[in-house]
Amino acid sequence: MNEPRKLVITDLAKGLPAITPSFGAALAEACAVCLEEQKHSQGAEITVNGDFDAKFELSWQPVTEQMLRCWNDEEFTTEQAAYGIAFLIVRELTDLTVIERSRKGTGFDYWLGTTDVDEGQPFKNKVRLEVSGIRCMVIQAVLKLE
Repeated sequence: MNEPRKLVITDLAKGLPAITPSFGAALAEACAVCLEEQKHSQGAEITVNGDFDAKFELSWQPVTEQMLRCWNDEEFTTEQAAYGIAFLIVRELTDLTVIERSRKGTGFDYWLGTTDVDEGQPFKNKVRLEVSGIRCMVIQAVLKLE
């Protein structure tokens, strides 16, 4: 594995095709809260294994007391943080990005695709993304695209 790539979590606030800048900023906050609550410091590394092998060095915004009170539901915060990190990693390792949130009951969370969406067939050759997150001291991601 080569030197770690930089992954700037606050980049989520720029938005993605299916993620507004406001929602992206909220995901970045969730990431920061999770990372700091698990005692990670700036520059912590995340290793990705699966169809891709990569290492990333993470940077995030400072966590405030207000953020801690806002993101007090550990399960919800972890889920949102997992989405945020997954979105950034997918963009770094593939030519895919988040193009639409799926509906409840579909068995996955988001549609991935390229930004050149064919209006007649918006999901032709697209990928489903299912994300799950757990809080632990080890940061590891498994990325398998099916």
